[in-house]
Amino acid sequence: MKRLSGADAQAEIDRIVQALRVYEPEKIILYGSFARGDHHAGSDLDLIIVKETDRSFTDRIGDVLRLCRSKIPVEPLVYRPSEIATMLERGNDFLETALRDGVVIYEQQRA
Repeated sequence: MKRLSGADAQAEIDRIVQALRVYEPEKIILYGSFARGDHHAGSDLDLIIVKETDRSFTDRIGDVLRLCRSKIPVEPLVYRPSEIATMLERGNDFLETALRDGVVIYEQQRA
């Protein structure tokens, strides 16, 4: 697999964001190698998606993967706002780092 150029990677990220708009996320955060700009041919696209939903964690991931259909492997984590708050209260290092170093690539506009 060849490494996507910066422009190609950004175009694919933009396409994924467009595809996920119908999912009505509150926020999409890109983290990992694509956010840092040091991705390589085997890199996947790491996303944290914030959405209020009653769906199970695994169902949420399946919903997102069905919408993405990307040239780049996508690794989505879909959390409810309350789950994020609880994880941060408990000092979840992974989430703290992902939110600190990640890039917000979509945020729902409030009316």
